[in-house]
Amino acid sequence: MMKSALKLFAMVIALIGFHIAPSLAGGTLSMTRIDGETVHVSLEELMELQATEINTSTQWTNGVQKFRGVAFDTLFDTYGLTAETVRVSALNDYNVMVPADVLRNDGAILAYHLNDAEMSVREKGPFWVIFPYDADERFQTDTYWAYSVWQVKSVDAAN
Repeated sequence: MMKSALKLFAMVIALIGFHIAPSLAGGTLSMTRIDGETVHVSLEELMELQATEINTSTQWTNGVQKFRGVAFDTLFDTYGLTAETVRVSALNDYNVMVPADVLRNDGAILAYHLNDAEMSVREKGPFWVIFPYDADERFQTDTYWAYSVWQVKSVDAAN
Protein backbone atom coordinates (compact mmCIF):
# COMPACT_ATOMS: atom_id res chain seq x y z
CA MET A 1 0.00 0.00 0.00
CA MET A 2 2.84 2.38 0.84
CA LYS A 3 4.50 1.81 -2.57
CA SER A 4 1.24 2.64 -4.34
CA ALA A 5 0.85 5.83 -2.34
CA LEU A 6 4.42 6.87 -3.13
CA LYS A 7 3.92 6.16 -6.84
CA LEU A 8 0.71 8.18 -6.84
CA PHE A 9 2.43 11.04 -4.99
CA ALA A 10 5.32 11.00 -7.49
CA MET A 11 2.90 11.05 -10.44
CA VAL A 12 0.98 13.98 -8.96
CA ILE A 13 4.20 15.96 -8.40
CA ALA A 14 5.35 15.17 -11.96
CA LEU A 15 2.01 16.31 -13.42
CA ILE A 16 2.08 19.53 -11.42
CA GLY A 17 5.60 20.21 -12.65
CA PHE A 18 4.59 19.43 -16.22
CA HIS A 19 1.80 22.01 -16.09
CA ILE A 20 3.62 24.70 -14.12
CA ALA A 21 7.07 24.57 -15.73
CA PRO A 22 6.04 25.97 -19.13
CA SER A 23 4.58 29.08 -17.53
CA LEU A 24 7.72 29.93 -15.57
CA ALA A 25 10.13 32.57 -16.81
CA GLY A 26 13.85 32.00 -17.13
CA GLY A 27 15.24 29.41 -19.40
CA THR A 28 18.23 28.57 -21.46
CA LEU A 29 19.07 29.50 -25.01
CA SER A 30 20.94 26.98 -27.15
CA MET A 31 23.23 28.46 -29.78
CA THR A 32 24.99 26.29 -32.32
CA ARG A 33 28.08 27.63 -34.00
CA ILE A 34 28.90 26.99 -37.63
CA ASP A 35 31.31 24.19 -36.57
CA GLY A 36 28.42 22.38 -34.86
CA GLU A 37 29.45 23.18 -31.28
CA THR A 38 26.42 24.09 -29.14
CA VAL A 39 26.62 26.60 -26.32
CA HIS A 40 23.87 26.81 -23.69
CA VAL A 41 23.35 30.29 -22.29
CA SER A 42 21.17 31.06 -19.28
CA LEU A 43 18.94 34.08 -18.88
CA GLU A 44 21.32 35.34 -16.21
CA GLU A 45 24.27 35.12 -18.61
CA LEU A 46 22.34 37.00 -21.30
CA MET A 47 21.44 39.69 -18.78
CA GLU A 48 25.15 40.23 -18.08
CA LEU A 49 25.67 41.35 -21.68
CA GLN A 50 25.04 44.93 -22.76
CA ALA A 51 21.27 45.45 -22.83
CA THR A 52 19.35 47.21 -25.58
CA GLU A 53 15.81 48.56 -25.18
CA ILE A 54 13.20 48.97 -27.88
CA ASN A 55 9.92 50.79 -27.29
CA THR A 56 7.56 49.68 -30.03
CA SER A 57 4.13 48.31 -30.76
CA THR A 58 3.66 44.86 -32.25
CA GLN A 59 0.78 43.11 -33.93
CA TRP A 60 0.64 40.74 -30.92
CA THR A 61 0.48 43.33 -28.13
CA ASN A 62 -1.65 46.36 -27.32
CA GLY A 63 0.05 49.73 -27.62
CA VAL A 64 3.72 50.54 -27.27
CA GLN A 65 5.64 48.06 -25.16
CA LYS A 66 9.14 48.25 -23.68
CA PHE A 67 11.38 45.33 -24.67
CA ARG A 68 14.84 44.77 -23.20
CA GLY A 69 17.31 42.23 -24.49
CA VAL A 70 20.58 41.62 -26.28
CA ALA A 71 21.29 43.03 -29.73
CA PHE A 72 21.99 40.22 -32.16
CA ASP A 73 25.34 41.68 -33.19
CA THR A 74 26.42 41.49 -29.53
CA LEU A 75 24.98 37.99 -29.19
CA PHE A 76 26.66 36.72 -32.37
CA ASP A 77 30.03 38.33 -31.55
CA THR A 78 30.02 37.14 -27.93
CA TYR A 79 29.21 33.52 -28.74
CA GLY A 80 30.97 33.19 -32.09
CA LEU A 81 28.02 32.70 -34.41
CA THR A 82 29.37 33.42 -37.88
CA ALA A 83 26.97 32.37 -40.60
CA GLU A 84 25.14 34.12 -43.40
CA THR A 85 21.86 32.60 -42.24
CA VAL A 86 20.70 31.29 -38.86
CA ARG A 87 17.78 29.09 -37.92
CA VAL A 88 15.75 30.53 -35.04
CA SER A 89 13.58 27.88 -33.37
CA ALA A 90 10.75 28.15 -30.86
CA LEU A 91 9.62 25.81 -28.10
CA ASN A 92 6.77 24.59 -30.33
CA ASP A 93 9.33 23.73 -33.04
CA TYR A 94 8.34 26.65 -35.29
CA ASN A 95 11.55 27.74 -36.96
CA VAL A 96 12.60 30.21 -39.57
CA MET A 97 15.78 30.87 -41.49
CA VAL A 98 16.87 34.48 -40.98
CA PRO A 99 19.72 36.25 -42.75
CA ALA A 100 22.24 37.08 -40.02
CA ASP A 101 22.81 40.55 -41.48
CA VAL A 102 19.08 41.31 -41.04
CA LEU A 103 19.36 40.50 -37.33
CA ARG A 104 22.66 42.40 -37.02
CA ASN A 105 21.85 45.49 -39.09
CA ASP A 106 18.11 46.03 -38.59
CA GLY A 107 18.25 46.62 -34.84
CA ALA A 108 16.82 43.26 -33.77
CA ILE A 109 17.20 42.14 -30.18
CA LEU A 110 16.64 38.87 -28.42
CA ALA A 111 14.27 40.24 -25.80
CA TYR A 112 14.14 38.72 -22.33
CA HIS A 113 12.10 41.44 -20.58
CA LEU A 114 8.75 42.93 -21.50
CA ASN A 115 7.89 46.09 -19.57
CA ASP A 116 10.69 45.39 -17.05
CA ALA A 117 9.55 41.83 -16.26
CA GLU A 118 10.75 38.43 -17.39
CA MET A 119 8.44 36.86 -19.95
CA SER A 120 6.81 33.55 -19.14
CA VAL A 121 6.11 31.09 -21.92
CA ARG A 122 2.49 32.28 -21.86
CA GLU A 123 3.81 35.81 -22.47
CA LYS A 124 5.87 34.68 -25.48
CA GLY A 125 9.03 34.16 -23.43
CA PRO A 126 11.49 33.40 -22.21
CA PHE A 127 13.05 34.96 -25.35
CA TRP A 128 11.49 36.83 -28.26
CA VAL A 129 13.04 38.24 -31.45
CA ILE A 130 11.97 41.88 -31.59
CA PHE A 131 12.57 44.52 -34.26
CA PRO A 132 11.89 48.26 -33.87
CA TYR A 133 8.61 47.81 -35.76
CA ASP A 134 7.46 51.41 -35.36
CA ALA A 135 10.75 52.81 -36.71
CA ASP A 136 10.26 51.69 -40.32
CA GLU A 137 7.33 50.37 -42.36
CA ARG A 138 9.51 47.58 -43.81
CA PHE A 139 9.50 45.99 -40.34
CA GLN A 140 5.70 45.77 -40.57
CA THR A 141 5.69 43.11 -43.28
CA ASP A 142 5.01 39.38 -43.34
CA THR A 143 8.74 38.73 -43.71
CA TYR A 144 9.66 40.54 -40.50
CA TRP A 145 6.63 39.19 -38.65
CA ALA A 146 7.87 35.68 -39.57
CA TYR A 147 11.35 36.54 -38.26
CA SER A 148 9.80 37.64 -34.95
CA VAL A 149 9.97 34.26 -33.26
CA TRP A 150 8.75 34.08 -29.67
CA GLN A 151 9.38 31.35 -27.11
CA VAL A 152 12.84 31.08 -28.67
CA LYS A 153 14.77 28.00 -27.61
CA SER A 154 17.67 28.03 -30.07
CA VAL A 155 19.68 29.95 -32.64
CA ASP A 156 21.54 27.65 -35.01
CA ALA A 157 24.31 28.93 -37.28
CA ALA A 158 25.14 25.40 -38.47
CA ASN A 159 21.53 24.87 -39.56
